[in-house]
Amino acid sequence: MVKKFLPTLLTLTLLAGCGGNPAPAEPEVSLPEKPPAAEETVSLPELRCLEPLSAPAVVTKGRKPAEDYDLPLSTADPRYNAEGWIHGGVVGFLAEDQEADAAFYAAPYQANAESPALIRWGDSLAEFDWNFLTPRTILPRMFCTDIDGDWEDELIVICYVGSGTGVSIEELHILEKDPNGTLTAYTFPESLWQDELPKLFSTAETGGRTFAILGHELVEFGHEYEGPDLDMAKTSSGLIAGFSTEDWGGLRFRGAFCLSPPDSAAPCYVAETSAGIFYQDGVFTLQDFHLYSYDQ
Repeated sequence: MVKKFLPTLLTLTLLAGCGGNPAPAEPEVSLPEKPPAAEETVSLPELRCLEPLSAPAVVTKGRKPAEDYDLPLSTADPRYNAEGWIHGGVVGFLAEDQEADAAFYAAPYQANAESPALIRWGDSLAEFDWNFLTPRTILPRMFCTDIDGDWEDELIVICYVGSGTGVSIEELHILEKDPNGTLTAYTFPESLWQDELPKLFSTAETGGRTFAILGHELVEFGHEYEGPDLDMAKTSSGLIAGFSTEDWGGLRFRGAFCLSPPDSAAPCYVAETSAGIFYQDGVFTLQDFHLYSYDQ
């Protein structure tokens, strides 16, 4: 993706002017200089710094598995991978973090796609009613780290839950283990990226150019835009939400800037977004927002 960050004020300046030279013949005649042309200035709305967005996690306590499942020991056995799980009626072994002694299993496949997730972390085993697989068969990801700086590791689980044309949605779960071994999941709330983040979006059209604006950053998108008039369009994050790790070990959200007609939910993606994720005491916060050109 190519970042397009433009300055706070876009100014197009046209200066025109000429001066006359003295006539060679007597008497000397001085031609008056033409006044310079007026400056042509096109201004965008004032850009601004953004305050973080916070919301409490969706909290779910893990429950005791419904059955005494025979859990596979390795993903090397093809009976226990995603395909084997779907077609073989066995417990699936979909992801693991060997260093943390953690694994993501799936209870035997059910046609209604309501098979519970089984999370093992050391000696703890719990069942959760999560979505974790789509027809694209993108497997969950998991890793262990001290994400909130409390000197205790948390188990991070990212599940791919929505796919299709213009659709790519992941869910983020942070699991904590209490002294009794009970697992509790703190899930990133959809409201943060579906409802709150779009409130920070704005657009502008000036000088025949159109821009998406997020805080102090903007991206031009007019050359590909075929959506509604800007003054009629509603902004949203569309149906794109992803999660990834930062180089320093933190988490980052990846989303989209979407415009739709007022009477339709049909998405027209015009830019991409990202934000750092801060997690503390069961609360998620989005901060450090960025805007990028939309990479189709």
